[in-house]
Amino acid sequence: MMGRLGADPSAPYVATRRTNQEKIPWKNLPRIENRVEAEFLRPVVLGESILPYRNFQPFEAVVPVTDKGEVLDAEAAANRGFDGLHGWMSAAERVWNANAESGPMTLIGRWNYHNELGAQFPLVSRRVVYAASGTNPAACILKEPAVIEHSLYWSKPDTKKEARYSPLFSTAKQRVSAANPFNLAGNGAREISTRSCSTCRFHASTPTIPCTRTSPKPRARRKLSPPPWPLPENTKFQRARGLVRAALTDAGVAQRIDALVARLLDGG
Repeated sequence: MMGRLGADPSAPYVATRRTNQEKIPWKNLPRIENRVEAEFLRPVVLGESILPYRNFQPFEAVVPVTDKGEVLDAEAAANRGFDGLHGWMSAAERVWNANAESGPMTLIGRWNYHNELGAQFPLVSRRVVYAASGTNPAACILKEPAVIEHSLYWSKPDTKKEARYSPLFSTAKQRVSAANPFNLAGNGAREISTRSCSTCRFHASTPTIPCTRTSPKPRARRKLSPPPWPLPENTKFQRARGLVRAALTDAGVAQRIDALVARLLDGG
């Protein structure tokens, strides 16, 4: 929707993304459309954005948080003079209040539960992101500032070396067998508890850590990063994860990483 002078880049007109994964009642509701100030349109990392050692499918979303980490509901947006965000949040809050089964919890209260949203601000450019569910773990380095959705685990490594180490450990097959006893009861192998993440703490002084530098990780990066090895167009993220793992195995990289991780777990 554009006026006579065209679209307003400072407050573009946006609409909610719909997918076939939505559940009732949300899947039967009309989408929300409104103009929103560009400063509240931010890159977002979803579960389907994470492949082993690689980012995939970036998204953009309305994130009602200032650069200082102030989370705004519709009223707060209006008080700050953000008319576009006020319109969007007003529509979203009406939908939430009419359909949510969370008792007195507000929409902002759900989005910022335990300060999970506000704590990410100011956004930083280097974080390690872990997919919280899946038969096999997947993790990668997030190099650009982005908001991470609540269903993902993330950490902020102190050094570049630690950032490179964490996905190697977390994605290795050996980690699955080591972490299984800590999985949440009833969730099976598809849910990976935060308790299991404690097994991959980085210690720069650990004697076996230098072994990870001799692994063929640069070879993996060359093989998996486009343009030499682009993923087929319109590939679903589940298949994309499988293709990446297959490429790692074919290159002999996965086996090397698994052996190194097993050595770390054994204390060798």
